[in-house]
Amino acid sequence: MPFPLTHGPALHDDIYFEVPYMDPTSRWVMVQEYPGDPTSPGLDYGTANVWRTEVATGKRDLACEGAIGIHGCAVSPDQTTFYCCRLPREDCVEIIAIDFATLEQTAVFFEGAPTKQYSLGSISPDGRTFVTGAYLGPHHFGIVRFDLRTGEWRLIHEGADDLCNVHPQLEPRYGRDILVQHNRGARLTDDGEIIDLVGEEGATLYLIGTEGGGKRTLPVGKPFTSPGQGHQCWLGETGEILLTVCGDGIAPMPEQGILCRLRPGDAEAVPVARGHAFSHVGCSRDARFFCGDAMSPWTVVVGSMKTGRSHVLCDAECSPAPAFGAHPHPYLSPDCRWVIFNSDRTGIPQVYAAEVPEGLLGELDEE
Repeated sequence: MPFPLTHGPALHDDIYFEVPYMDPTSRWVMVQEYPGDPTSPGLDYGTANVWRTEVATGKRDLACEGAIGIHGCAVSPDQTTFYCCRLPREDCVEIIAIDFATLEQTAVFFEGAPTKQYSLGSISPDGRTFVTGAYLGPHHFGIVRFDLRTGEWRLIHEGADDLCNVHPQLEPRYGRDILVQHNRGARLTDDGEIIDLVGEEGATLYLIGTEGGGKRTLPVGKPFTSPGQGHQCWLGETGEILLTVCGDGIAPMPEQGILCRLRPGDAEAVPVARGHAFSHVGCSRDARFFCGDAMSPWTVVVGSMKTGRSHVLCDAECSPAPAFGAHPHPYLSPDCRWVIFNSDRTGIPQVYAAEVPEGLLGELDEE
């Protein structure tokens, strides 16, 4: 049975799903705690306090105060370091590296950097390069690269409203490529408020290099597949990408193979597993297993990348139209013992852990 890692009345969030926000031993998980009314549908990300929570005991320690909610969060590929951002002034970004084991902080200040961020962050394997998306002005978005050794920053990629939700992800083995989400047809007001997050053409993905050039399109979304959901991650250190596409509505999704894998250069994305209307997805560090949430109602699912066999680990018990912080966004712990996810089952979004039964993943992996 799932058990809570956080407790009300404050809203808590497991951040997102692209990487596990846990240390390499799977002892601790980083969660965010938000002030304000957690049931307000108008609650934006704002600022949050970051807490390191021990899964086995629930003991928690304050890791960082006043971080930008969700925007700019990242974990090093070796899982030893958590990153978040603060805004000490309107014209300065502070990127904070927090050691999981000791909670020791290292902060780097970037004067004049864009302070309106619209995506998660991502960190290179050597811990030097940090990237995130940014709002640059009316109908102007881009990707900013920060050098954590020199304190220099540079805008490396830019575009219009269609780059409002880029989710840049550095490839975790070599750190030479950045995976970019392209929300074709997105429309925003002059003030940056979203009118349409995506248009009729739908979302797709492409790659760029860390200097911002070398754009390579990927066969995701129309005309290759149905539109991308905007939920994707690097498949461990394999160089492949795990993603979901929309399908033709929730009812037929389970048999349409909307959970797919793709290696850059492939002619097409291929289905990984069927049987569920998958939404958010993540994978184990060794790329053998996947974890995701499925609709509807929301369930938490684990499965084998090799066989495509899957198992419903638990019912997320989210509300039908979850408020902020309530989509499950599940991920597997580095040791594959736990799945961490969100739920508003109590009326307030909180973070939960569900234990993966011993031997289950091995059984799913047997052909």
